[in-house]
Amino acid sequence: MSLSLIGLSHHTAPVEVRERIAFTAPGALKEALVYLKETLRGTGAEAVLLSTCNRTELYLASPTDFSTDDRVSLLLGARGASSHDGSGFPPHLIEKRGGHLVTEHLFRVASGLESMVLGESDIVRQVKSAYGESSAAGLSGTVLNPLFHDALRVAKRARTENDLGRGAFSVGHAAADLAETIFGSLAGRTVLLLGAGKMSETTARHLASAGAASVLVANRTFDRAARLAEILNGRAIHYDAFPEHLLRADIVIASTAAPHAVVHRDMVEGVMRQRRQRPLFLIDIAVPRDIETAVGDIDGVFLYNIDDLQQVVASDIAERRSRAAKAEAMVREEALAFASRLRAQQSAAPLVTEVRAKLHSIAEAELARLRPRLQNVSEDEWRAIVAMVQSIENKIAHDPTVKIKEFAAAVEGGLAPAEDVAQKMETVRELFNLSVVASRDDAGKPIP
Repeated sequence: MSLSLIGLSHHTAPVEVRERIAFTAPGALKEALVYLKETLRGTGAEAVLLSTCNRTELYLASPTDFSTDDRVSLLLGARGASSHDGSGFPPHLIEKRGGHLVTEHLFRVASGLESMVLGESDIVRQVKSAYGESSAAGLSGTVLNPLFHDALRVAKRARTENDLGRGAFSVGHAAADLAETIFGSLAGRTVLLLGAGKMSETTARHLASAGAASVLVANRTFDRAARLAEILNGRAIHYDAFPEHLLRADIVIASTAAPHAVVHRDMVEGVMRQRRQRPLFLIDIAVPRDIETAVGDIDGVFLYNIDDLQQVVASDIAERRSRAAKAEAMVREEALAFASRLRAQQSAAPLVTEVRAKLHSIAEAELARLRPRLQNVSEDEWRAIVAMVQSIENKIAHDPTVKIKEFAAAVEGGLAPAEDVAQKMETVRELFNLSVVASRDDAGKPIP
């Protein structure tokens, strides 16, 4: 199986590019997974789609290697776009091929080493959720299942052993700092949340701790707005009424997961005429963006998007580089180990399949010969006999399967010469009288 990934992130693409291929709108990810399952049906390929406000990445494991164009088409098709719509993506794309490169990248992502906020913890939940959704859709299998399980384990180890997330300067922290530069003090200021997601909550908490006096929460689902408002000691408002509350707000945090802008220039211009020069600070952390870019051109309006906040966060990263360096070394080691195990598993798979197929064919043939002689046996009794034979078949196959995998792992781990292991593999073939015999080189030595 060939491992690969394609996508883009805040490292390679600005928000105006990322939002064109984000799957953050309600239902978008599920629709994408349905598309991928249908498109990949019959190919033997596995897929996991990870989409956050800062990255969209498609992980693939397939018997044959997809071309770059194939991967781009899959990603665009999952988004409901055509290849023409993706004409501007190539300069921004991340593409990695091969077990080690893909594994190390995913381990870095899950550990927070690729995040805008170095070591941030929310990415672990996002990776786990993306894998869970793809698994539930029947898209992950024998390669991506262990890969993502290992990624989550490595992420936990990176955080616990290296204290990676301690003191992380977050997007919310950056927003609070910027607000203070605009207002001088946040004492008595009112915050309006558009959307009730985790990032909105975190940002609002930072603003409150910096002195903001009250929080208003607007969400399309009012019950969710009410729950978050209770947590923040704020007040929920109906989503349709948020434009009139712009007049009262000093700071607006927008993160609605809407597929298009919900705050427009004419809306804000009307509000600013009534505010009498009172500044309005807008933080757009949504992808796709919730606030029209032109809103930032209005006098007295200060508009920042997720990429603007990244620049503020970047200035704080240096202090945590030493902890990150230790985590990066650990991630590289873990990635090499997983890639080695994957190669060993794949080199052993053909022979394991042949041994099990041989045993199964023997069991099926014996059952076929036995059935006519047991015509008086009831269906329940016959099913019990079949189950017993299958159990014996699996038990006989168990030890050879383990040994074959150990042989392959010994080569990958440098514990045995390849030619010695190849000889053992051929001996297994001879013991089971398999039709396929290992090839030999010009010197007569078996080729693994």
